Amino acid sequence: MGYIKLHPIKQFDFQINRILTYGKEACNFDEIKNDVNKIYDFDTWYIFWKNLGQKAENEKRYLHAAYYFRLAEFFLNDSIEKDEMYNCSISNFHKIIDTDKNITREYVPYKNTSMKTLVFKHKNPKGNIIIFGGYDSFIEEFYIAIKELSEIECNIYLFEGPGQGQTLKNGLTFEPYWEKPVGAIIDHFHLENVFVIGISWGGYLALRSAAFDKRIKKVMAYDVLYDGFDCMINPFPKLLQIIIKILFIFKARNIFNRIMEKLMKKILILQWAINHGKYITGTNDVYDFYSHLRKHTLKNIMEKIECDVLLLAGEKDHYIPSKHYAILMKGIKNAKSIEGKIFTEKEGGGEHCQIGNHKLAIDYIINWINPASF
Repeated sequence: MGYIKLHPIKQFDFQINRILTYGKEACNFDEIKNDVNKIYDFDTWYIFWKNLGQKAENEKRYLHAAYYFRLAEFFLNDSIEKDEMYNCSISNFHKIIDTDKNITREYVPYKNTSMKTLVFKHKNPKGNIIIFGGYDSFIEEFYIAIKELSEIECNIYLFEGPGQGQTLKNGLTFEPYWEKPVGAIIDHFHLENVFVIGISWGGYLALRSAAFDKRIKKVMAYDVLYDGFDCMINPFPKLLQIIIKILFIFKARNIFNRIMEKLMKKILILQWAINHGKYITGTNDVYDFYSHLRKHTLKNIMEKIECDVLLLAGEKDHYIPSKHYAILMKGIKNAKSIEGKIFTEKEGGGEHCQIGNHKLAIDYIINWINPASF
């Protein structure tokens, strides 16, 4: 379909395009575009998508309902309403997913609970692909994209790690050391010839996993992320970025919290990003949340990556600093091989994770994995 500008607020516009990218299977474009101008804050966003979700569910358009309820849930803070929208979304997704005979749902033990995993079985698998999201995803929303990937002669294991979806609700908060949950998946299913794909913030998580678990033969960052702290201060003016770094050097918690709380009142999307970050990391204040982000870095780790590497990026990505791609291309110096692709706005893949034309990235990944080389 291509990225379509429907809303003046970039974050709202981008989230809308997260479902538009999947076309008619995920949504009815006409019912969205006709009334999207009614959205102007988080409350109207929630009401708009909840109403569309209920309408689609009543009409038995279950995938549409699933994606609409997902968007209704997206910007809500931790609340009864958030849980309700999550449950509505998941139940509608599984009205479709559970009818697919090639997919099974399993729960992989991890720490004191388990990680929900969707297993896409291939008749003649030559390899195994482990896939996960990042900062704000749950696995069901990737269903359509993963179906497109499943033409590869591989079994696919799509799972939710700490801080994601059901695993978060089970009590496991977001963690940077992703080689541990990935290792649990490899061990549980006794996997060999393992390829890992990390989506969005999962790009960092995937590269981190490959640095420490040498059973991973290929790793794909879809898209790149080098440093979480740097990513989350990137939207600020350069001077403020410097001030924030100095405040952390001197551990000036109170001053930092006051500055950020003032900014959150002025910037709608910053308010969501920080509140959501505190929600998934289980941190109590802004300083602790940003302190947690400082652990999400590939600094002094990149050199440990020795497998085949694919780095993807979008030239207009509004989340990830463009410098991260260059840092990783230069810093991953001991990989068996490394390939990178920056998708352009002209070809329709310039947005984060190529939203608007995600098939560009999917096709690139399929060609890069190349089953003939297994």
